[in-house]
Amino acid sequence: MSIKIPRSVIAELIAHSLEIDPDECCGFLIGNDTEVTRMQRMENIDENARSRFTMDGLAVTELDRQVSDNGESFVAVYHSHTYMQAHPSPTDVDRVTEWSWAPYHVLVSLVEKTRPVVRAFEIHPDRTVVEVFITTDGESYTTAKS
Repeated sequence: MSIKIPRSVIAELIAHSLEIDPDECCGFLIGNDTEVTRMQRMENIDENARSRFTMDGLAVTELDRQVSDNGESFVAVYHSHTYMQAHPSPTDVDRVTEWSWAPYHVLVSLVEKTRPVVRAFEIHPDRTVVEVFITTDGESYTTAKS
């Protein structure tokens, strides 16, 4: 399993993460099926934004309407981890299993600010976390574990 994210979008993800650091950034990767064409930044409204992210439900609903009207869909929710590796935390798993916004979850780790790591996951209702490949413009970006 893999999702395709253009290198330009990966660069935007990293830029957003670094701009918001030390708070977590968040938003959506938009496109069709498993192919991302663009991203949409969202405001992290969590009172503990340094270690959690929350998006305004009304803003998400409005964005979802706009995306649907354009014939697109949410491919992934994304957010950054400023002090942790790019793997879903137990809180991330709890929140993602509550939402049905997108089939994938993309994380950007800023543990090493000069070498951010971007990884993608499927988080299933039974809380199983499965890493998926990210492909970009014809090349694999990360290596998923089988």
